[in-house]
Amino acid sequence: MQRRRNSGLFWGVALITFGLLIVARRADWIDFDWHSLANFWPVLLILAGINLILERQGSAASIVTTVLLAVAVPFTLFGLFSRDRDDHRSGFHWNHDDDDDNDSGRDDDDDNSSVSERGKVRSNTFTEVMEPDTREAVLKLAGGAGRFTISEPTSELIKADTRQTIGNYSMTVERDPTTRIPTIELKPTEENQKIRLKDGDFENRVDVHLNDKPLWTIDVGLGAGDADLDLSQYAIKELKVGVGASDLDLKLGAKADLMDVKLDAGVASVTVEVPKEVGCRIKKDGALNVNQLDGFTETSNGEYVSPGYDTTTKKINIRFDGGVSSFTVKRY
Repeated sequence: MQRRRNSGLFWGVALITFGLLIVARRADWIDFDWHSLANFWPVLLILAGINLILERQGSAASIVTTVLLAVAVPFTLFGLFSRDRDDHRSGFHWNHDDDDDNDSGRDDDDDNSSVSERGKVRSNTFTEVMEPDTREAVLKLAGGAGRFTISEPTSELIKADTRQTIGNYSMTVERDPTTRIPTIELKPTEENQKIRLKDGDFENRVDVHLNDKPLWTIDVGLGAGDADLDLSQYAIKELKVGVGASDLDLKLGAKADLMDVKLDAGVASVTVEVPKEVGCRIKKDGALNVNQLDGFTETSNGEYVSPGYDTTTKKINIRFDGGVSSFTVKRY
């Protein structure tokens, strides 16, 4: 009961703090190097650990650490997503606009140049032919700040469309000489890119389409931004998703008999949809999470299971490890 009260207190204070920061930033009430706040993110881990210990001991002091954590999280996020106006320090501004009027294909100029100087959006399409003997496949997708989607199937093994204003993406495909299982790796060509942008100029979008015939193993590692992964039409054997400060929407299907899902989230909002006809078991760990697991029953060992889990022929096992996160599982 105390943990529920503290969770409500946390989100209330956090939202108020974030709103005040936005108002203060836009009104120029505070002249501060916001980006430097991002360097203090380890403080969140310390506060979260102290808060978890105090909560489990039933200490009233957990209210104090909850409030401190609720204030620290918005300040750290603001450091990640804000840009100092005087020095034009790096910040993340992703664009959800799907308008392709400015897309003219690949740009072969220097990928590290400033968008504010060039104002160009690079568009690339990566494809790999689907071979008839492909029964299993592996996808490794990596990205920094941006918007990432996996949606409807393609007749190719993979088709990926990328749009970015800084850097570029590369895709490699290696097939095991014995099993012929392909491993696809799609990632940025440069991991450490210096971004000097005007507000709204940064775009990093990756849209992925997979073939729905193989049994997939998928490993996704993302930084900040939005991820909308609709895997309901794919047979998934194993799925790993790691996100930082992100909104993750994940839709799973019923095409595999057994699916193992591992979710690692930092400061994130995670929503998972699972089919009603599939048995689902959830094991969760984390410092401070707000959980919405409607329709699930908590077991004696702290796990959550859907009705009739043991008798269902198809099962999804989810392991969620979150820092300061909102975790929701819906049945559809």
